[in-house]
Amino acid sequence: MPSPAWRGGDGPPRARIPSTPWTRGPPGSWPPTEPASSAPPPIRMCEESMMPSHESPESSPRSARGGPVLAPSPASSGVPPPGVPPASGPPAKTLRDLADEYARLLSAHDPRAAATTGMPGQALLPDFSPEALASRLACERSLRVRVEAVVDGLGPSDRILRDQLLDRLTSSIDLIDSGEEGGSLGSLASPFQRIREELISPRLAPEPGGPEEADLAEAEAKWEDAWNLHRIRLEALPASLEGLSASLEASAARGVIAPLSQVDVVVGQARDLAQRTWWHPPEDLPATLRVGIQDAEALARRAITDFADHLRANLAPRAPRAEGVGPRRHALWMRRLLGTRVDPEETYAWAEQELEEVIAEQDAVAADILGPGAVAADLDAHLRSDPSQGLSPRDYIAWAQETADQAWDAVVGTVLDPPDVLGRPVVRLGEPGGGVHYEEPGEVGGRRRPGTMLRSPAQGDEVMWPWAERTTVLHETVPGHHAHSGWHAVDSRLSPWQRHLGRVPGCNEGWALYGESLGREMGLLSDPADHFGWLAARRWRLARTLVDLGVHSHLSVPAHVSALPGASGTWDRATVTALLRHHTVISEGFLRFEVARQLGWPAQALSYVLGERVWLAGRRAAEARALSEGRPWGRAELRDFHNRSIALGSLGLDLLERSL
Repeated sequence: MPSPAWRGGDGPPRARIPSTPWTRGPPGSWPPTEPASSAPPPIRMCEESMMPSHESPESSPRSARGGPVLAPSPASSGVPPPGVPPASGPPAKTLRDLADEYARLLSAHDPRAAATTGMPGQALLPDFSPEALASRLACERSLRVRVEAVVDGLGPSDRILRDQLLDRLTSSIDLIDSGEEGGSLGSLASPFQRIREELISPRLAPEPGGPEEADLAEAEAKWEDAWNLHRIRLEALPASLEGLSASLEASAARGVIAPLSQVDVVVGQARDLAQRTWWHPPEDLPATLRVGIQDAEALARRAITDFADHLRANLAPRAPRAEGVGPRRHALWMRRLLGTRVDPEETYAWAEQELEEVIAEQDAVAADILGPGAVAADLDAHLRSDPSQGLSPRDYIAWAQETADQAWDAVVGTVLDPPDVLGRPVVRLGEPGGGVHYEEPGEVGGRRRPGTMLRSPAQGDEVMWPWAERTTVLHETVPGHHAHSGWHAVDSRLSPWQRHLGRVPGCNEGWALYGESLGREMGLLSDPADHFGWLAARRWRLARTLVDLGVHSHLSVPAHVSALPGASGTWDRATVTALLRHHTVISEGFLRFEVARQLGWPAQALSYVLGERVWLAGRRAAEARALSEGRPWGRAELRDFHNRSIALGSLGLDLLERSL
C-alpha cells in the first residue's frame, strides 16, 4: 500500500489562529449556522479574487475551539490560514490552474498535503472541525462548478484532468455533505490517526554534530527550531481534538456514527498514545525550551485522555453494536476509494468464484510438489517446516533489496520505461507490527529520499519466508507501486495535485496487484514455491473482498463461511476472524490487525482485485484492438501500453477504463 512521502520542514516559533467566524447551531446541526451580524465577516477560501476577506488576530494555539491551528509562514509565501484564499494572482483559467488551486486548498488544512506537494501551508495539525469541513465543502462545490465550465479547446490530457478533478471533487463533496467525513472513526485511516501521525512523526531535524551537517551552528538552530515546532504542535492538540470531537458529534446527531467496535479501538489507541514517552525532549536543549515542551506534553496528554473519555461517555452509548457501515454509506466509500459504482451482490458472487479457482490452483501446485492428494494447507506447512529456509529481519532486508534490484533489471527497458529521475527502489525495515507499505520518492530536510519499501516484522514473529515474501516485494517495488506511484511522484508533466493528492486507491492498488502478475509473466516467480506464495497472496485479497462486501453492505454469510470453526451466521468479528484465518497463515497479531482493518476501513479491501480487473481488461482490449487493426502485439507494444497508461496519472476506475 503506498504512503505519501514527507518533506521535512522547520517551522517558526509561534502559531497563528484565525478567530472562528462561525456560530454553532443546535447540537448536531450541519453545517454551522452563518455568523452573527456582530461577528467579523467569514473567512473565505474559494473566492475568485483569491484574496482574504479579513486578517486573523494573533492568539495562543489553545484559544480556538476546534478552529484551524496554524504556524506563520513568510509573507512572501502568499499562503494565508485555512479558510483564507491563497493569494495566487489572477483567477484560474486553465484546468492546471484549477488543479493547483485544489492542491492549495487541501494543503492549507493539512500539513501532510503541504509537505508532499511542496505547496506552502500553515496548518500544524490536520483540521477536521465542523468549520473546516464546511469551508472545504463550499470551496469544493465552487471549484467543481468552475471545472465544469472549462469545456472548449481541450486536448486528451486536459479532458482526463477535467474528469479526474470532477470525480475526486464529487466523491469528496458527497462524503462531507453526508456527514461521513466528519463521522469517520476507525482503526487505521480515520482523522484521529492522521492527527496522531503528526505527533508521533514530528519530522525533527538530525541532532547537531552529525557528519551530514557542515555548519554546526546552523544545525543546532535547525534542531532547536524543529523541537520548538514540535512544542507548538503539542500545544495545538487540544483545539484539534476538540474540533474533531465536534464533527463526530455533528455526524452522530444525523445518524452517521461508527460501529461500537471502532469507537472502542480509537479509545484504546488514544489511551495508549497518552501513555507514550516519545515526546520527551533531549537534555541538551535550552532549558526554557525543554520546560516549554514538558508543559506542552502534559497539556497534550490531558487532551488525548479527555478525547478518549468523551468517546467512551458520549459516542459509545449511541454507536451501533453491529459491524459495518451499511449499504448506503458503503456506496459512498466505494465511490471515493474506487472511482466507480459497485454492485455488491454481483461482485460478491464474482469474488467467491475467483476464490474457488485460486484455491483449486493452490491445491494443484501442492499436489505437484508433494504428490497426489496434497492440498494447499499441506504445502504451506511443509514450506514452513524448515526454519533454516526462513529469514531474520536483518537478513530479510538484503534479500528483499536483491529481489527488488532483480525485478528492476528485468522490467525496466523491457515492459516499461520510468523516468530516469525515479531511480531504483530501496528496501528498509520498519518498526515491529507496522505492516508493509511503500513511500514515494521526495525530499526530507532538503535531501532527496528514494522510493522506499518499508517492511515491518510482526510483533513476536521474526521469521520471514522468501516464498511468501517475493510477491510482496514485487507489489511494493517493481513492477508495482514504485513503477506507478513512484513514477507519478516525479513526473513533472502531472500537476502537484495529480502527483500527490488526487490518487485513487483502486487505480494504485490495482496496478500493484497487476504488477505481481506482470512479474510472474516476466519469470520473477518461476519457482513453484514462489508461485504458491503468489497464489496465497491472491487468495488473501479475495477473502478480504468477501469480508468488505459482506460486512459493510450487510450481505448474507455464505454457508461455507458459516461452517468455519468459530464463525457465526452473521458478519461479526468472529466470522471475519474465522474466514481470514482459514484463508491464510499469519501470526495472531497480524490477524487481529487485519480484522480491525477490514471492520474499520470500508471499501479499501476492494481496491486490489477490482482495480486489477480494470487494468487486465484494459490490456486485453488494447491487444485485441491492435490485432484487429493488423498491428503486432509483443513486448514493445506492451511496453508502450504501460508507459502511456502510467503517464495518465492515478484515475478513478471508470475514468481508467475509458482511458485505457
